[in-house]
Amino acid sequence: LHCHLEYKAVVSTQSTGHYYITNNLRKMVKQKRKKKRTHVIEDESGPHTFVVNKGKLGKSGLNLMLDIRKCLEPLTARNLKARKFNKIKDYIHVASQFGVSHLLLLTKSMLGYLNLRVCKVPRGPTLSFRISSYMLLKDVVSTLKRSKTHQNMHESAPLLIMNGFDESLPHHKLLTTTFQNMLPAVNVKTVKLNTIKRCLLLNYSVETDTIELRHYSISATPVGVNRAIKKLLKKVPDLSRYSDISDFLTNGYFSESDGEDGPDNQVILPQNLAGRGNLKSNRSAVRLTELGPRLTLQLVKIQDGVGEGEVLYHSHVKKTAEEKKKLREKIQKQKVLKEKRKKEQQKNVERKKKERDTEASKKRKRMPEKEEYSDDDDVQYYKDEIGEMPDAELLLKTKRTKRSENFSKNNPKKQVKFAESESTSAGSSKTMIKHSKSNVKGVAFRRKKNV
Repeated sequence: LHCHLEYKAVVSTQSTGHYYITNNLRKMVKQKRKKKRTHVIEDESGPHTFVVNKGKLGKSGLNLMLDIRKCLEPLTARNLKARKFNKIKDYIHVASQFGVSHLLLLTKSMLGYLNLRVCKVPRGPTLSFRISSYMLLKDVVSTLKRSKTHQNMHESAPLLIMNGFDESLPHHKLLTTTFQNMLPAVNVKTVKLNTIKRCLLLNYSVETDTIELRHYSISATPVGVNRAIKKLLKKVPDLSRYSDISDFLTNGYFSESDGEDGPDNQVILPQNLAGRGNLKSNRSAVRLTELGPRLTLQLVKIQDGVGEGEVLYHSHVKKTAEEKKKLREKIQKQKVLKEKRKKEQQKNVERKKKERDTEASKKRKRMPEKEEYSDDDDVQYYKDEIGEMPDAELLLKTKRTKRSENFSKNNPKKQVKFAESESTSAGSSKTMIKHSKSNVKGVAFRRKKNV
């Protein structure tokens, strides 16, 4: 509650000459305005992703990273900023706190190729792709005559469509499982059609052994309606050139809708869909408009862990069963050796810590205890030097410390004796200087003042 306090002082004079002050306290309580929810919040328990870069990518590479983030919205960190010294372990550690299930890492090779790694955190597997070609979002939109984009398009996750994958192959099955777990599952019975506004298409080409990634927006138009009537449904056109509405509807300039070419893209709507004419149980044509970006991916290898571990599949290197068995045994020995070294290092750290503690305790025992200093030392010092007891006021004003005694002993004052002798020059005399602690002597000259 926000409270506003206001004081008013009223001064009144009585016949007795006294002043009376009265305070009026007023509290103005303002109710906090409640924020109205204008959009639907996605389920936080679903899969989430991090899209980051490792190393320098260049301007186009960074733009591609931002486009991939926009493609996976809202289940990704849109404004995530990575530093140069961040490692994969840092992202894995943070991912567990924010419920992130996948990590997409963009890197650039020495030859200038962009690589994409899709990691399932925290234990893998890791899919390594080489980006053969790509096209940014802004370039795709510039090629379209009409780009259908609006603000509410990225409020819900895209629909995943996969084509051409052979699940009989083990690496294809792992590919499809990984991509399906990156996006939330769709329940056909309870899904609302208005939430499906985009789709993500992954098409595998057998000839080139590559995966084509495309991003589309989904829209529907009613079938069997003349183009002129569609224009009337959107807004009232300019009819000043026509004498009758029938002339406008029967004009040969208008043609039938492009969505009515064939029955493949026509569906009967089970629900009311956003847009005029898209009513339940009516036939509508589904249209896709590309949003971008475009990616052509080539699978290089699949690893068991996150960036490390056994290689489950490699497109360039083929190994026999015996070689795989030897490699597994070698990896297992390395893991055992690593754990053994960790335990030894931990023991060494604890042993060195104990040694440091014992050494510090020995030093503390050897060091003499500090002498406590009191005011009685000042009184005794004054009595020894002067020969009588000091006044009480003097003890309050000046307090002698232990440091001042040590400083005076180690740094004795110079004894300077001025003895006027024969002047070496007009207006000057010699002064003999002798140090009280050593036998060093010196001569100083003092200029006389002209009287």
